[in-house]
Amino acid sequence: MAKLNFTAQTGRTRALKRSPSKYALSAGRPNISQSDGIRPAFPLQPFSELAAKFQDTNTQDWVVIPKGRAVSAITPNDGAHFATDDDFYGVGRGVLALMVPSSGGYVWEAAVGGFTQSADHAPIGVVEHDVYQDIRGDNLNYDMRNKNWGVMARQLIKLPAVDLDEWDTQTLGEFVAAESPLPPVAAEAGAGYVACEKKYSFLSYNGSSEGQAGMAISADYYGNMQSMKAAQLAQGNQKIGYLMGIDYRFPKDLLDTVQNPYEPEGAYRVAGTGTKGVPQFLYDFAYEALSGASYDFGANDPATKIKALCDAGVFGEAWIQINVS
Repeated sequence: MAKLNFTAQTGRTRALKRSPSKYALSAGRPNISQSDGIRPAFPLQPFSELAAKFQDTNTQDWVVIPKGRAVSAITPNDGAHFATDDDFYGVGRGVLALMVPSSGGYVWEAAVGGFTQSADHAPIGVVEHDVYQDIRGDNLNYDMRNKNWGVMARQLIKLPAVDLDEWDTQTLGEFVAAESPLPPVAAEAGAGYVACEKKYSFLSYNGSSEGQAGMAISADYYGNMQSMKAAQLAQGNQKIGYLMGIDYRFPKDLLDTVQNPYEPEGAYRVAGTGTKGVPQFLYDFAYEALSGASYDFGANDPATKIKALCDAGVFGEAWIQINVS
């Protein structure tokens, strides 16, 4: 049997057929659409000099922007505050801007880093999740799992709400330090506000003249929601969305059908009834506000008092349609 001689074989060539000219594409004409406008595909990182707000009990990492907060951004047009370099711990070139809480057009200066936010910086959206501190380079063996963050530009959200007028009527202590046409700015954030601002995003408004459906929403000094003020309206770029309504009527979602009376003794409560039917997130916000304002519950059960304040309209759930444009 003859042996195959591989070295004597000659290679066979085959030509590539060109595509017909009718299928030719114009060079340099990419698709300009990057994503829909609900959650823009615009990668951000938190500004590394933001102050820590609260600590995640599971990961022990610090949150710098609580979910539901309106945010603006530091871009390369803001100069040296946006540092993109080739260093391993620098801002990656895939990150397009640095996230900061929107100041609603009020002048906000970072405690560290020298960045000043003014009326030229408008909100670009609302964060859907808690944004953690930028700790790149701090640990040899650990880094945050999130390398970039996004925002919501169009979405229906639900946040705790507090009526500043009704709060004062109920004599609950200090939530904001002073009432003015522009509450709350830095000098007017009272003890109750400061306590809540570290962990919650919320709406504050003056119920005697505000709170109706369709009320324009803007950011206050810290990026929390407030009724849009005349000065912000004049700026023309500070609107975040509008209020659909505020809900005070609790309990609901079948909590009012639990076949056990409310039990003030925690050890004997039926699961889900410890807040008297007030949603847990709203209950925690209300408790934090009252505790921060040094309100004395005395011998009263906190759940009973908080439920009564919801009935009175001090606390509620604000349904807000975000529409940042």
